[in-house]
Order: sequence, then C-alpha cells, then structure tokens
Amino acid sequence: MDKIYGVIGLGKFGFHLAKGLVDNNENVILCDSKETPFQELKDRVEQIYVLDSTDKRALKEAGMSELDVVIVSIGENIEASILTVMALKELKNKRIIAKAVSATHGAILEKLGVDEVVYPERQAAFRLLSELTKAKLDTIDLSANMKSCKTIANSYFAKRSIKAIASEDGIKIVAIKRDEEWNLDFKDDFLVQKNDILLFLGTNLAIEEISKKIED
Repeated sequence: MDKIYGVIGLGKFGFHLAKGLVDNNENVILCDSKETPFQELKDRVEQIYVLDSTDKRALKEAGMSELDVVIVSIGENIEASILTVMALKELKNKRIIAKAVSATHGAILEKLGVDEVVYPERQAAFRLLSELTKAKLDTIDLSANMKSCKTIANSYFAKRSIKAIASEDGIKIVAIKRDEEWNLDFKDDFLVQKNDILLFLGTNLAIEEISKKIED
C-alpha cells in the first residue's frame, strides 16, 4: 500500500515540501489555517482542509490519524506547533516530522516524541557550506599515525550513538557542536544528529575508511 503523507502549515517550507510530494505523485493530505496557500495545489490534491490544527477532532475528521508520515510546518506560532504535535501523537500517526524555529522549540518537540526535528534555514546553510567548502573532512596530523578531524555529520552518522561509532568505525568523538554550543561531556549512548559538527580522533587507516563512507 502506498504511503499517505500529511502536511500541516503551508508557509514557504511546507508549501515547497507539499508541492514536491505532489510532483512525485504521492498521496497527500494538506491542512492550513487559511485557504490562500492552497491556490496553486487545489486542482492537484483532493484532500485539502482549512482547519485549526490544534483541534484533535478537526484533524481526525480530516484524516490526520494513523498516517505514515505527518510534517508539521507551522512558523512562528510555537504554541500551535506544540499543541498540533500533541494532537497528532494522540491520533497515533506513525512518524511525525516537525519544523522548529529555535533550539528551545526543537528541544520541546523532541521531548514530545517527535521522530525528527528540522531547522530548514540552518540545514540549508549547512548544505550550502558543505557545497562551498567541498571538503568532507578537515584533518590535522597529530603524529605519523594519528589524525584529528572535524566534519559536519551527514546521514552516515545520524541517529548513531557515540559508543556505536567508536566500536564500528574505530574513531573517538571528543566534542560535538549543536545549536551553536560545543559539548565535551556526553555519555556513550548520546545520539548524533544530522548537521552536528563532530570533532574526533583516529588512526590514519580509520580516517581513510570513514572518509570513504561519508562521500554520499
């Protein structure tokens, strides 16, 4: 059975995401608090609803329950974003992705059990930075057989623990930068997120091997 996606909030990020899903012929349910954002898509999407997304009953009537993926793209109204996520969790949606506008907003969403928090502007900046610099790893030779490296965590690192990375890749992560702050004190079960900046140590061989794995 094909996946069914829900997109709540059709600002710039939500609209382009919704349009991309429609262009790829995905099954999509669209919701916004105003009718205006739907104009370009109304002839291409059957299920479009103008509603208050903090209202669990309204979401359920729109079919926003037990969906495969729901993306919450609500802008500056953090309260509405939080209440919407809470309603979607109660409606047993399988995967919830939510846009955050600040580190505090993102932390709250994570505590509510959101599967993935996205920071569109920050992530766009990281992608551009990666393209501009091209280098996947910044390395410093510490000795004849040891290097220090810094990189932006991509999908290879994402959602893996410090312990798993050390065991499987033979490197030691010594610092992680997230939300503009460096963290030097973390436990083995700490999970790396995509676009974290990682500082790690490893042998020449380990660094060579990992550089191959993060080329995507």
